[in-house]
Amino acid sequence: MRILWDRGGASVGELAMATQRPAGELLNLLRGLRNKGAVSRHQTGRDVIYRPRLNRETARTHALGRLLSGDQPAGSNGLGVVVLRESDIDPKDWADLQAEIAERRKG
Repeated sequence: MRILWDRGGASVGELAMATQRPAGELLNLLRGLRNKGAVSRHQTGRDVIYRPRLNRETARTHALGRLLSGDQPAGSNGLGVVVLRESDIDPKDWADLQAEIAERRKG
C-alpha cells in the first residue's frame, strides 16, 4: 500500500521491482486488497494499474479498529497489519498494541 500511496498507482511489474517479491504473490495480494475495496484496478493500454482507494489515515484507522476488535489476527499478513507495520508507528507503541491484543484474546 505504501508504494501505491507514494506513486498514486503501479503495475504488478513495478511493484515486483520495488518490493523484490514475485509478481504472482503480489497479484494475489492485490486481488485480496481489491476484494476488500482497498485498491482499484485500471486497464491503461496493455498495462493494468492498481491505485489505492483508501488514503493512509483512513486505512490506518480502519486497521487499528479491526485489530482491537479481534477481527484481524495479530500475526496475519492482512491489510491491517501491513498498513500498521509500514506506517510511522513507534516500535514501543506497536509492541504495546500487540500486548493489548494478546490480553484481549486471553479473555
